[in-house]
Amino acid sequence: MPTAIATTEEAMRKLALCGDADACLYWLSMQANVKPALPPQRLAAAEKTLAELGLLGKPLKREERPEYSQQAVVDHIEHDTRFSALLGEVQRTLGRILSTEETKCLLAIHDYLRLPDDVVSVLVTYCVDRNRRRNLGMPSMRTIEKEAYAWADAGIDTFEAAADHMQQMLRRNSREGQICRVLQISGRNLTAAEQKYVSQWIEWGFPDETIALAYEKTCLNTGGLKWAYLNSILSRWQAKGFLTVRDVRAGDGAAPQRMTPAKGKFTPMNDAVISKLERDARKKLLTEGSENG
Repeated sequence: MPTAIATTEEAMRKLALCGDADACLYWLSMQANVKPALPPQRLAAAEKTLAELGLLGKPLKREERPEYSQQAVVDHIEHDTRFSALLGEVQRTLGRILSTEETKCLLAIHDYLRLPDDVVSVLVTYCVDRNRRRNLGMPSMRTIEKEAYAWADAGIDTFEAAADHMQQMLRRNSREGQICRVLQISGRNLTAAEQKYVSQWIEWGFPDETIALAYEKTCLNTGGLKWAYLNSILSRWQAKGFLTVRDVRAGDGAAPQRMTPAKGKFTPMNDAVISKLERDARKKLLTEGSENG
């Protein structure tokens, strides 16, 4: 959701003058950090109105977040019950007490990005699970904050959207593991470049069997797993609409068709003709041998 940049008094004055009830509801919803209950078309129109009134800000950037002082952190812990409760939950999930600098990262997510507390809880759990799958330690708050900005940019600002995103990532990670087994990769994590290739193949929808066939062709032609070569094979098949092994064998791997008999053109001989010629040749050799003997 976009951010509100005007004071309440200034915003109310502008909204009262424009007389747009949907825009007013949208702006008030932003103050409560919830999405307004409006149909998509009315939501877009309200957002446009707010933008024209100068009541919406640009997407929040990490490098532009406030520099919270230690006293600001203390004040939020002592007087903001929601933040203090969120801090306790995050510390339990991470299994450690956050330092002052780490608490500032969490405060930025809470106060600057204004992600709802339940979304932050899912976010932290997601980062912990991701590190665990990669055999890494607990994520740092810097890592969690970076992921929070990515979620905010993607509009993942409700519990439903966060849970759905997490499920999608779990399915993608499971699929990535399956592909690693097809490629006989074990005992290590994929590099960023390798993950990019695999993500593309997942997006194209290739099943394991097709990737295994491309992998076999790659090994036969290059002597091993060459990612760029393997990707070129799958890219070519995807461009031709070949998804399954059956598609590949019916199209890309089809045997050359026999030439149609035509006057003045060479016609391939069938097996029966070839066998007869071989018998005649052997018979002739035997006859010539007998005569010479």
